[in-house]
Amino acid sequence: MDTKKSSKLVKKLETITKKNFRKEIILNPGGFCSIFDLKKLKYKDPILLSSTDGVGTKLKLALEQKNLKYLGFDLVAMSVNDILANGGEPLFFLDYISSSKIKDKFFLDLITSINNACSEAGCSLVGGETAEMPGIYKDDDFDIAGFAVGAVERANKIGKEKIRQNSLILGLESSGFHSNGFSLIRKIIDDKQISLNRKAPFKSNFKLLGEDLIQPTKIYVKPVLPLIKKKKIFAISHITGGGIYENLERIIPNGMNALIDFKNFIIPERFVWLKELGGIKTKEMLKTFNCGIGLIIIINQRNKNTVLNFFKKKKINVHVMGEVITKKSCKEKVSIKKFGKWDLT
Repeated sequence: MDTKKSSKLVKKLETITKKNFRKEIILNPGGFCSIFDLKKLKYKDPILLSSTDGVGTKLKLALEQKNLKYLGFDLVAMSVNDILANGGEPLFFLDYISSSKIKDKFFLDLITSINNACSEAGCSLVGGETAEMPGIYKDDDFDIAGFAVGAVERANKIGKEKIRQNSLILGLESSGFHSNGFSLIRKIIDDKQISLNRKAPFKSNFKLLGEDLIQPTKIYVKPVLPLIKKKKIFAISHITGGGIYENLERIIPNGMNALIDFKNFIIPERFVWLKELGGIKTKEMLKTFNCGIGLIIIINQRNKNTVLNFFKKKKINVHVMGEVITKKSCKEKVSIKKFGKWDLT
């Protein structure tokens, strides 16, 4: 990238991001790093949290459709939702974009998307790195990565150590496939010669199948963070790679079992369609995809009505999935009897 072009892009970038700066950001034009004033956060006993991720091969589907407007939400969501899973408030975000050649419109569309997602998460896009590497990437290929930093009051940190016998398991709905399982999705689409430009063969808010598949990952920070600050949540599992089974297992203490009996849940049609199209076994679906549940929270039974009413007022769909029981002899930490119409008994 030539220096003149780089300078122009940086100025455009600053115009995009400066409207979304938190009050704790210390402006550092021309500096070599971003600066955050932790004192202004007014936390009494803060712990810093960090997370990094990409969006995987979902990039390929977005590129094929020349539609990058959702990728910023995928990138930001993967990191800020992980910070939320430990009780944290995302504070700032940085990106890394590498390509054979950085095109102005492509770059600015992507940065705008990332900045909008940061606004949705309540954090600021404070910097990043853009690299032209024609010897590594070909044509329009590129990759992106994101880095988020958050904070939590020590007393508000959540995790498996908080979970007790008979804790209630709740699930917040996903917006779609989010950012996981796309290598399998792409393989099935290629094998079955399915066009991305056809009408979605299931109920969708999008006209075309391709656009439905790449709809953005949901960011759960604003609806869930107030409950964490009120100490109404024991633990959170962000359902990413590994699906329901592996991600829920990560927050279940030794000697306990998450018993899921979710028979009244209506599995979104896109997951049913993919399962049937690819001949995927039920357990494999639940080990690969979110299957309609993007975030799982575990709470005290006595807080059930308070939490459910809170989400109802926010117009957020939440479901009772099961409970945590003591089962020291059980080898698996997650037992699923029913997941909608899918029977695993």
